[in-house]
Amino acid sequence: MKSKRKIFYTIIIALLLIIPLKVNAASCNIKVSGGSNAVVGSTITVNVTLSSSTPMGSWEYLLNYNSSYLKLISGSTSVADYTTSSSGTRNKTYTLKFQVLKSGKSSINVGSYLVYAFDESQMSVNVSNHTINALTKAELEATYSKDNNLKNLEVEGYQLSPEFNKDTTNYTVKVPSTVNSVNIIATKNDGTATVSGDGVKEVVEGSNSFDIVVKAQNGSEKIYKLNIEVEDLNPINVSIGKSKYTIIKRADILTKPSSYEETTITINGVEIPAFKSETTKFTLVGLKDENGKTFLAIYDEKKQSYSLYNEFTSNNIILYLTNFPEPFKNYTKGKTKINNVDVEIYKYKDNNRFVIVYGMNVETGKYDYYSYDTKEKTFQIYNDTEINDLKKEIKKYSYICIAFGSGLLFAFILIICLLKKKKNKKAKKTN
Repeated sequence: MKSKRKIFYTIIIALLLIIPLKVNAASCNIKVSGGSNAVVGSTITVNVTLSSSTPMGSWEYLLNYNSSYLKLISGSTSVADYTTSSSGTRNKTYTLKFQVLKSGKSSINVGSYLVYAFDESQMSVNVSNHTINALTKAELEATYSKDNNLKNLEVEGYQLSPEFNKDTTNYTVKVPSTVNSVNIIATKNDGTATVSGDGVKEVVEGSNSFDIVVKAQNGSEKIYKLNIEVEDLNPINVSIGKSKYTIIKRADILTKPSSYEETTITINGVEIPAFKSETTKFTLVGLKDENGKTFLAIYDEKKQSYSLYNEFTSNNIILYLTNFPEPFKNYTKGKTKINNVDVEIYKYKDNNRFVIVYGMNVETGKYDYYSYDTKEKTFQIYNDTEINDLKKEIKKYSYICIAFGSGLLFAFILIICLLKKKKNKKAKKTN
């Protein structure tokens, strides 16, 4: 019995050695990928990737696509390739570019294929095709979200008034006088929208206005206006012309102009940060308008009056421009904007790009006339020497022309007289 079993096991082992076991063939994936949406007229990029956990040796495939929807610009839809690596390759990618011809859905499919492993055995292939949805620009924009609402608006640590509602666009927040910055947190209602105007913002005493702009995917905008009121227990209000301002009492929100020194002065019994210059003899204080915008102003302590101070820098010259002390002869008076500030000017001709301005060189304290190039936005000291010399030359040549013209006229009259005299003599002889 044992002998028979022994013979049986021997036969089984022999059969296992002779008859090969069935082994599953190695597999490869061919995947076509790229953008799913495209605009008619645009160019799209498509990648064809072959990948396998087993080293590949050679491969070939053919792509099919609808030429009425897509036009091949670069790359090849028919590939027959192999690896030069001594160990085969597990990944290979080919890139193609297509131009989108018309709207609609179209597919890029792997039609035929054949892949061999590095040991030259044929591999099974899994195919993943790609579909492109083409739209015209108008069709694409019609799909864009129109939602330009905020989901929530808050000023960190403070109460919003009124309570937030996406349809309410004006809010107020009151904060103590010790606060110099706030954190505005704006949460958009739609993920495709964008928000600007939020974040940490500096504030000064009184009203501080901020715009939080929500831009929807389709480009439409909604503006939420937020007024941060910083409590000022003793505001000092001043007027310049028709504009009203409040004096700034905190030095940390003011920027010192060049050639000035920091100091303090007393106005209405309150210590105010200021800047002084021995060169210009000006005392400057900070002002804030009703919208929270800050300015520097010249403070005349004797008159207790204020005038806005603006510096203009060009060609290493820092100027404080002011009105002309007297009319500029032979020029026309007017105004122009320089750095968004209205400045008094005189111009020779309406179409002339150069105008004359008057002001002080802040570094020297000297007042003078300056030529301003409205095109290049530059200043240079006005020099009328060349103009006067030109005028003299023009006057000189005018005299020469007058003299020459007079001579010609005299010669012409003389010739006429001589011809007339000659004619009279001839007439007498004839008689």
